[in-house]
Amino acid sequence: MNMVMPKKTDNNREHIDMALHHLQQLKQPNESYRDIFVRVMGRQPKDQSEINTFTNRFKRGNPGSDFIGRVAEAYPEIRDMTIGEFLGIKKA
Repeated sequence: MNMVMPKKTDNNREHIDMALHHLQQLKQPNESYRDIFVRVMGRQPKDQSEINTFTNRFKRGNPGSDFIGRVAEAYPEIRDMTIGEFLGIKKA
């Protein structure tokens, strides 16, 4: 079987949406996206545009493993999840 590496698209959002669901559950009601940015990135944002980009990735983008890894470092409550749990993949 010759598998071709798929291009990164948003056409199949099932796993993306489940990952975003778990990320969004981390946000506390009194926590701003600026607060989350500082916690995840370890620094203040340069400007509002940087907060907007971060917020879009956190809420509706297609977060890469680099972004998810940073979030997992900042939020220990998702560290114990398996990849399958995080992406909503059911055991066979």
